Amino acid sequence: MADEQRKQDEKTSPDRPVEELELGKRATESLAEAGMTTVGQILERLEAGEAAMLELPGIGRKTLIDVKKKLRSMGYELPPAAEEITV
Repeated sequence: MADEQRKQDEKTSPDRPVEELELGKRATESLAEAGMTTVGQILERLEAGEAAMLELPGIGRKTLIDVKKKLRSMGYELPPAAEEITV
């Protein structure tokens, strides 16, 4: 049982590299250029709301939707501010 919990924790680790989200080259490069190389950094940015992500060069509505879908599908819990549609 502890083994399963450890695996789940690794799966939803904030230190997981952005590349593992398999968002596509353009989105991954845009996030990297903004200094976001881990899932934790994306989640931190999402705490400020969707607009904070959309301010980043190369990140538009579609990329933001893809990022959120991928994070949810991998078991990450999105911050409440990221659920508010502001645009």
